[in-house]
Amino acid sequence: MTADQLLLITAAVDGELSATEARAFRLLIASCAEARDLYAKLKADSDRVRGLPRVAIPADLHAKILAKLAATPPAPQVRPQPHAEPSPTPIPLRRFPAWVPVAAAASVFLCLAAASFAFFSSPGAPNGGVAKNHWSNVLPAPQEGSAVPSPTQPVRPDPATVVRSEVLPVPPAPTPRPVVPDAVVVAPEPRSVPAPDFIGFPPLPKLPPIERIEVKLPFLRPVADLGREDINQELLDQLHHGRDLAFKFDVFVRDTGRGVEVFQHTAKASGLAVFADAATLDKLKKKQAHSIVIYTESFTADELAKLFAKFSTEDAKFSPKVCDSLHAIPVVRSEELELKSLLGVDVGLFKRPVGNGGAGQGADKNVSSGTIDSVVKAVSKPGEKLAVMLTWQTTHANIARTNPVMSAELKAFLAKRGERKPNVVPAIIVLRPAG
Repeated sequence: MTADQLLLITAAVDGELSATEARAFRLLIASCAEARDLYAKLKADSDRVRGLPRVAIPADLHAKILAKLAATPPAPQVRPQPHAEPSPTPIPLRRFPAWVPVAAAASVFLCLAAASFAFFSSPGAPNGGVAKNHWSNVLPAPQEGSAVPSPTQPVRPDPATVVRSEVLPVPPAPTPRPVVPDAVVVAPEPRSVPAPDFIGFPPLPKLPPIERIEVKLPFLRPVADLGREDINQELLDQLHHGRDLAFKFDVFVRDTGRGVEVFQHTAKASGLAVFADAATLDKLKKKQAHSIVIYTESFTADELAKLFAKFSTEDAKFSPKVCDSLHAIPVVRSEELELKSLLGVDVGLFKRPVGNGGAGQGADKNVSSGTIDSVVKAVSKPGEKLAVMLTWQTTHANIARTNPVMSAELKAFLAKRGERKPNVVPAIIVLRPAG
């Protein structure tokens, strides 16, 4: 066998094969009887070495080392001869601290421990040298004054060497012995379970074949079709199917500013008073508002359907049309939290508010109640339907939305909204750019 094959076998005995080397080792063992025999012997030697008892370090080793250091006399000091000329600058003798002998003893102790561990654990030790044991069994004993050549390196004959005929040839390798496979452990037969200990559910009856599946999809229709009777009925079915739920309406527009203008015309035609935040209108003029939100809780499901039908009518008056499509889905928890941070109060989308949500709800303590009452009287009338318009998203991350405590229009809406009426659907209407 070659040197690479021998190294491969010894690495397999030590358990240091990589995935590629493991495949090469399996091929070598399967194709070479000599390799199988060598691996079996080296494996047996390795198991014997690992089975040897560990030699414990004597407990008094540390004390012996310290006693030896203490008994060693200090080195004699060399004094100058009388005839020698004195040194111009005498060198003082260095005195070592008291802890130096202890440190030296500890170093010797660590060296002895490491050497003992390496001696008894190393695969190349005299008792555990697998490669040396193998070749010492198949090669003749070395003569005095001659070196035993390494089995992994070829030896070139010396032309000046005289070959003696009485030297016997190298004996052949021993016949490979069969490797006894490990015994296979057979699992016991499973025990029988008594009937009273068995707990189960009776088999279910066979289910009938499925003939029809009804799928509910979110409402998504062009705004231009909202005035049609069938589309209007489809929106009503969507709202009635989610009864007692708040809804979010995404209105996709080609321009956010013009979309707000269309909604303001629709609100005026529907009798809806919109409290438009002044900071939001300023962002619209500066093209800093990406999407606008209108929140209202003044319409029933039928009135919302009529509101969006009028929205389609108002959009048809613009050329070209501003609105693209309408998407209606029930409000989820994340959108409820977003609206809460936007308004500064929890309007209770999924539950009826307790008590009167009148003046003082969400109002700033620095603003007097008289100021809020004056704002409410100036912009609202008794019996009006109310809504508030704020910034939903901005175009830049450094442009913030309106702080709830800084918006007088939001405070006026919260002061006027009162208690939610029965059968009213809270609506979050978001005007956002299409695409």
